[in-house]
Amino acid sequence: MLDRLLDASIVFSFDRTGYRRHAKGFAAGDLDVDLTGRTCLVTGASSGLGIEIARGLAERGASVHMLCRDVGKGEAVRDAIDGAHAWKLVVAPIDLSDFESIRRYVQTHAPSTIDVLVHNAGVLPDARTSTADGLELTAATNLVGPFLLTHLLWPRLRPDARVIHVSSGGMYSQKLDVPTLFDPPEPFDGVAAYARTKRAQVVLTELLHERSTRRVSSMHPGWADTPGVQTSLPRFRRVTKAILRTAAEGADTALWLAASPAASSPEGRFYFDRAPRSTHLSRRTHERPEDRAQLWRTLCERIGADPDTAFR
Repeated sequence: MLDRLLDASIVFSFDRTGYRRHAKGFAAGDLDVDLTGRTCLVTGASSGLGIEIARGLAERGASVHMLCRDVGKGEAVRDAIDGAHAWKLVVAPIDLSDFESIRRYVQTHAPSTIDVLVHNAGVLPDARTSTADGLELTAATNLVGPFLLTHLLWPRLRPDARVIHVSSGGMYSQKLDVPTLFDPPEPFDGVAAYARTKRAQVVLTELLHERSTRRVSSMHPGWADTPGVQTSLPRFRRVTKAILRTAAEGADTALWLAASPAASSPEGRFYFDRAPRSTHLSRRTHERPEDRAQLWRTLCERIGADPDTAFR
C-alpha cells in the first residue's frame, strides 16, 4: 500500500528514493551476464545516460559502438572509461537530426550484424529550429531520425535483437497529436515539444512490436542528474538537485532491457525501474487508433518508406 502511494506521488517514485525502493525488488544476478560476441549500438553515448549504458555493456563483454554527434567528445568519454574495457568501445559520427548524416553512417560505419540498438540521444531546445530536411529539430532528433536509423539498420538486426527507446516520464503530460508533434504551436515550448516526442516514442515502440518479432521496448529513467537536465532544465535541477538520481541509476533499466535474460520478452512495453508500467496516468492522454495509424503513416512518409511493408 505504501509503495503504491509513493509511486502515485511521482516525486517519490521518479527521484533517487524511488529508485532505491524499487531496487530492493530487483532479482539478484539479472545483470550478471556475459555479452562477449554481442554488438551493441548506443546513440547519444557521449553524455549522461548514454555513457552509463555504453559502459555497462562494455563491462559485460559487448562490442559497443558509441554513436555521437561530437566525435571528439565521444573519444574523450571512451578514453575516460576503464582501460580494461575501452578497447571494446568504437566511436562513430552521426547527427540524428540530419538524414544525410544517418545514411552516411549506415553506409560507412555501421556493423554488419547488430544485437542491441539503444536510442538514447535527444535534444530539448529552448527555441524553434528547422533542420536541413525541413523538420522541427526536436521531432527530427528524438523521433524521425532514430526511426530512419532503425529502418536502415533493420536488415542487420539479428532475429533476437533488442531495440530500446529511452523515453521520459515527461511523456505522461502529453497526448499523441501528430500535427502538433511535427508543427509545434507558437509560442514554442521546448519542454512540451520534447514530451510530445517522448510520448510518440512509446507509441512507436508498440507499433513496431505489432509489426515484427524483434524485441522492442521503451523505458524512462526517472529524474536523473545528467548534463541534459543541467543545461535544458536549470530551474528544475535547482529545485530537485538534492533528490535527483545518478546517471547510472537512470540508465539501469535501459541496460537491463539491453542485456538481461529476464528482459528477453519485452513485448513492446514501457518500463521503469525494471518493471512494465502503464503508459498513461490520465484518461485525457489516451490516443485514438486513428492517431496511432497517422503517426505510423507520417513517420514512414518522412523517411520515404512504404507504410504497408516497412519493418515486416
